[in-house]
Amino acid sequence: MGHLKRFELEDKIVVVTGAGRGIGRTIALDAVRSGADVAVGSRTLDELKSLSKEIEGMGKKCFYHSLDVVDVASIKVFFDSVMSEFGRIDVLINNAGYNKLGKLLDYDEELYDQIVDANLKNVFFCSQVVVKKMIEKGNGGSIVNISSQAGVVGAPERGPYSGAKGGVNNMTRTMAAEWAEYGIRVNVVAPTVTRSPLAEGALKESAAFREAVRTKNLLRGDLAEPEEISAPVIFLASDAASMITGHTLVVDGGWTII
Repeated sequence: MGHLKRFELEDKIVVVTGAGRGIGRTIALDAVRSGADVAVGSRTLDELKSLSKEIEGMGKKCFYHSLDVVDVASIKVFFDSVMSEFGRIDVLINNAGYNKLGKLLDYDEELYDQIVDANLKNVFFCSQVVVKKMIEKGNGGSIVNISSQAGVVGAPERGPYSGAKGGVNNMTRTMAAEWAEYGIRVNVVAPTVTRSPLAEGALKESAAFREAVRTKNLLRGDLAEPEEISAPVIFLASDAASMITGHTLVVDGGWTII
């Protein structure tokens, strides 16, 4: 049974972006439950402070710091601070993202750039900064990028977001190919619509959205739970996935298969 220990993150240093709420918060907590110490970043410091207190109550270390993932200077300061705190980074979870619904003909340049930067540019530069540090340490590492089912199939009213997430999926393959020689694995988890106050509000307000969730989530006809997204992330981050790189793991209850 010793090989099952490979599913854990014992003694790893795991960094999660966008960890203040939702999927990111759940990933950070599950990483700790798997044995890791964590560093978390977002623009919502009050939420990070609350998360850090919860994690420290579990007997593990949690370093938190402000992070604006569309600002490369902020990215560099954040990861330098993590290195000062822990001395290394073993796992990076690029979870932060943003979207605003709209018709393709209605997006202006400012909103387009905001969405694409928050979902694609951020993954590129967070990964670039961290991989340079991983290479310097020489211990390899694992990166898991959080994409979306909207990056796998068409997603009406999510045009820039869908394009950016599709870009994350393909960029991940390139990252995996270029960084394999350093023992760094890079994978994607692409979730379906996951339970959050925003998603639950949309269910109440939009009959079309309710019908899509009911009919396209074949396993349940309902929203995914954050824990159902976090578990595959922890797996891909762990040594149990040591022969997996460049893969997009779609977690969607069957939404994208028909």
